[in-house]
Amino acid sequence: MIIDTDRILPSIYDETKPRKKYVLRLELDGSAEFKIWRGIICPSNIRLSYLSEFLVRTMGWIGYHEHQFTDKDGAEYLSTSAKEACDEDFAPGEIEYYDFNDWTLGDLLKKKGDQMTWTYDLGDSFTHTLTLREVHRYMRRNGVAPDPEYCITGGENSCPPDDVGGIYGYEHMLEVLQNPDDEEYQEYKDWLPDGFDPKRFNIHDARLRVWDFERSVETIRMRMEDAIPPEMRPLPPMKRQQTMPRKLRARAAAGTDGEN
Repeated sequence: MIIDTDRILPSIYDETKPRKKYVLRLELDGSAEFKIWRGIICPSNIRLSYLSEFLVRTMGWIGYHEHQFTDKDGAEYLSTSAKEACDEDFAPGEIEYYDFNDWTLGDLLKKKGDQMTWTYDLGDSFTHTLTLREVHRYMRRNGVAPDPEYCITGGENSCPPDDVGGIYGYEHMLEVLQNPDDEEYQEYKDWLPDGFDPKRFNIHDARLRVWDFERSVETIRMRMEDAIPPEMRPLPPMKRQQTMPRKLRARAAAGTDGEN
């Protein structure tokens, strides 16, 4: 989890901002083999930091890489530590960088058809297009609005494994896996998680990952609000996938002309 701030974790939703019901589509860019997408419903006042973490779990990424948003004007919204690093490395005015704890989804997407880019793993550069497809009002029951809800409504195909070498590395891997006689075939089979299926998407598993993250965030916030010292503030453990062997990454990147 990369919501890294020294202050108490902000709430998932910014209650000072309007809350509309957003219907969205998240699609991984560049896949020629088949479309990898997810359908999402969530309130417009969700903070970008939490939205980014939800998207990690919605897609099925492990989540130990940095991730960020880019709006239509090229401004970037990223974690606190990444923004601080950018502020040190780049001169003012080159690119606008913002802490994604301070902005909401509704600040960037306002009307049907609006889009922005979400990037997972700034090295492999898996870019996704997030499109606002519908905007609705939340209906009130007995004068009370329902609780905010992040919901996965559908999707197709598995997301690539972490550290596969970008979209080109993933497509190279899928090509190799179709040929058991390829010299890289067994290396990929040994590296991949058991039962990996590029065409599998289990919506129930995705919803469970999201629910588990929501529960972890609220547990951490309650502990922090009880004034637990910073060194005693635990973050939920994240299982790290074994990094792809260097020679496989090099082969996968060959012939891409530097694109990633």
